[in-house]
Amino acid sequence: MDTVLLVSEQRMKQWTSLDNNIRIDVLTPSILNAQSVYTQQSLGSRFYNRLKSGVVANDLTTNENNFLRDYVGPSLMQYALYLVLPSLKYKLVEKGIVSGTSEETAASTLEDMKYLRQNAMNLAQFYDERLREYLSDNPGMFPEYQNPGTDGMQPDRGEAYQNQLVTKIPTTRNERDLWIYADCGTDCDPDCSSCN
Repeated sequence: MDTVLLVSEQRMKQWTSLDNNIRIDVLTPSILNAQSVYTQQSLGSRFYNRLKSGVVANDLTTNENNFLRDYVGPSLMQYALYLVLPSLKYKLVEKGIVSGTSEETAASTLEDMKYLRQNAMNLAQFYDERLREYLSDNPGMFPEYQNPGTDGMQPDRGEAYQNQLVTKIPTTRNERDLWIYADCGTDCDPDCSSCN
């Protein structure tokens, strides 16, 4: 299949913190990798390939077009931003790995880049979760998603968030006091039904 981008470089520059001067050849590999790894994981190979072939053939349905614009695009742009950030700081050249700076900028640290990457990943997972919820809420809209076949990746229908917060469920009155806030409007009585 032809090389297909499910989001344009221009839209990515408009919707992320990327500067307009970043070259297309720097962004394209990150977009391709993000859609191949993350988008295909969420959609499954069959639906993912249908969207790519629909872009090439210009025969996307209205639902597919809206889905690409409203759900795939936002998550894909953030995943691509997550992937492109290291290559904006570090370049692989014939003589090794170099870190570029210019006269008008201050060098960023590895910690700065980790922070920016984590922010991009958080947003990507938020939008990816919306994408998965939309597919779950509209089961008959995309047959390639509902019937993914056995050729290629199956859609990951779990949660998009990789770093889940796990808390212990309170089991005793003293533990519940730590986790539950109930505003009864008065001094709380231990036998108050709202506090138990």
